[in-house]
Amino acid sequence: MKRFIFLFSVMLVTLLSCGNDSDNTSGNDTGSSTTDTDFLVSSYVRGDFYNRGAVSVESINACTDVICVGITPDADGSLVYQNFTLYEGVGAATYQELVEQIRSKLSGSTTVRLGISGGDYWKMMVADENARKNFAKNVSEALLNLQLDGVDLDFEWAETEQEYSDYSVAIVSLAQVLDSDYIFSISLDPFSYKITKAAIDAVDYISLQCYGPLPARFGYDDYVTSITKVVDYGVPSNKLVPGLPFYGVTTDGSKQTVAYANLVNEGLITSPILNEVTYNNQSYTFDGQEMIKQKTQYAISQQFYGMMSWSLGTDVAYSNSLSLLKAVQSCLTNKN
Repeated sequence: MKRFIFLFSVMLVTLLSCGNDSDNTSGNDTGSSTTDTDFLVSSYVRGDFYNRGAVSVESINACTDVICVGITPDADGSLVYQNFTLYEGVGAATYQELVEQIRSKLSGSTTVRLGISGGDYWKMMVADENARKNFAKNVSEALLNLQLDGVDLDFEWAETEQEYSDYSVAIVSLAQVLDSDYIFSISLDPFSYKITKAAIDAVDYISLQCYGPLPARFGYDDYVTSITKVVDYGVPSNKLVPGLPFYGVTTDGSKQTVAYANLVNEGLITSPILNEVTYNNQSYTFDGQEMIKQKTQYAISQQFYGMMSWSLGTDVAYSNSLSLLKAVQSCLTNKN
């Protein structure tokens, strides 16, 4: 399996490059960057956001990895591909078109991967041996046919010991049929993470959804507490990828969400230290640029595998000085 190498000097680089990144926030930035480490910077691309022009070319290329979502498993292990709504006749109508269009925009070594969400039938699928085998075969064939670099599973959520066991077996079964060159990751939550050691060992990395929909999940203390809990359970630090929210939620706990880009476009982001604003007469909590930097610095200091964000289409373009992805990269790039 592919491994990203963490250099011993990573913390020193963080302190030097992330404290004052005025050189890294130019509105003319094209998205290309020179990183000091092979630190994963991954994000998800959703077809409907892509079709509305919310996923910029420079943002795609500022990631080291993008995951195209739009697939769920059926109960028998077959894959169900989502179709997307075109915007004014423009965009990608099918999952294959989304992958092809994303790949056509690459200017560097960004990997593009299959993103499989749980949907309604994943628990039935992982509980059946034949369905698990069928699923693994179908994923392997999809990676080959679509010429992708790997797969990410986001099955939400295992709740019982049996469900954790079944999911773990499915993870191991898939790993056994995948070529070693493919990147294989899974996404877990601080409240649903207790897969088996064999499953942990089988994947390249585990991303952790350290965010909403409750506003309390956005704070730095909750972020560190969530990560510590999962590491103490047995997920190695060098396999952990904490998640960052590129969206906001209502502070009253009603779980309404808003894209960070909407807040920027409304002129509400007046400082990088902001983490709460009023939008459409409601108060929203989000992670501003300084919070994003703090969380990225922590991940680097702990020598985690990288960072993940949800999702690329809810951030502003990387060329925008207010981009959250730019805040992540400012902790990783050399100043000119």
